[in-house]
Amino acid sequence: MGCAGSRFDMVPVTGHPSGLAVIPAGNNGFLRSEPTILKLREKILSWSGDDCSVKDINGTKWFQISGSAMSMRQKRTMADAEGHEICGYQKKMLSMYATAYITVKDQSGTTFVVATIKRQSNFSLEASADVYLHNPPMHIDNVTTSGLPVAIHVEGDIISKKYDFMMGNLNTNPFKIAQVVRSYKAFAPNDSYFIEIGPNVDVAFICICAYAVDELFSNNDN
Repeated sequence: MGCAGSRFDMVPVTGHPSGLAVIPAGNNGFLRSEPTILKLREKILSWSGDDCSVKDINGTKWFQISGSAMSMRQKRTMADAEGHEICGYQKKMLSMYATAYITVKDQSGTTFVVATIKRQSNFSLEASADVYLHNPPMHIDNVTTSGLPVAIHVEGDIISKKYDFMMGNLNTNPFKIAQVVRSYKAFAPNDSYFIEIGPNVDVAFICICAYAVDELFSNNDN
């Protein structure tokens, strides 16, 4: 179940006016000047863990999200089409509200958190989440959102894959950086959903955020 939808349904995806880069990459590698439509294949439970592929509407692979089925923290990694690790995802254990971290590693392999995603409520009818950005990234052992403003608000029918990524003042000047829909134009595959990402928005970050949101609202807490 989910809510009826987002109050921002009619707001177009305009992207970010000055650029939103979250995942470290040379030369703003994950920012594009035009809108991007990507298809996430819903996770498939395999012996190696949950795998989720990300392709464009032409079938070209952009990212692969994979992880160990035995991971207690539900750790996942996202790699590019060549298999190079970009970032990670892991669920926070024993938190009041379902919480996940988007992570990166430095050259020594130390894990840092670039974003925290929290469900606003654990009630199934409340389908919204808040994204906090950590700039600079915080060590995984010391991460906190205390004193941080919400950077991105996620709202809509998350269970049915129809929700929005909103920024700005939601009451006076909201703008939509991305949206998730079950079908896109003539495409409506049963095992996939689509992300429309606006210009100047970190494509890799929105993809891993959509995966994280899906996990936070999943009833399968392994």
